Amino acid sequence: MNKEAINKLLSTLEDSFQGLPWFGESLMDKLSRIDYRIVNIAHIPTTNSIARLVHHIINWRIFVIEKIKGNDAFDIEMNSQNDWTDLHISTEKDWADLIQKLVNTQKEIFDLLNAKTDEFLQTPVYGREYTIQRLIEGIVQHDIYHQGQIAVVAKQAALKG
Repeated sequence: MNKEAINKLLSTLEDSFQGLPWFGESLMDKLSRIDYRIVNIAHIPTTNSIARLVHHIINWRIFVIEKIKGNDAFDIEMNSQNDWTDLHISTEKDWADLIQKLVNTQKEIFDLLNAKTDEFLQTPVYGREYTIQRLIEGIVQHDIYHQGQIAVVAKQAALKG
């Protein structure tokens, strides 16, 4: 049972999420330092708030989870409510709950992939032109991309506040 490629992907996913990634700060390190009172602020009308960015990250991680489970029917329409969910964080608990949802997606992706072998990574994603491996690599890139946006919005919100 070969799991070398899966283990490598899991290591990369873990590093960027809450480890020591090559680019500096992990997603969870960044989010842990953000005060819930600024997560609804969007610097300009076309900028997403931190809360909306985090929920967007969660939405696409749910897409990954469903595809790993083999759910061919699950999809997210780009620029829909399922892609960019409107929400408002009112309390520190609301923020903690959103972060916990993100953590739960990490755990579920790990658990699902740990049960697979490297051969599974070559499974095509139904309705897409890529494999599960490319999907997992893509979610790491997606998280990093939006982490950069979160950093910019947090800095702008702190200057505003």
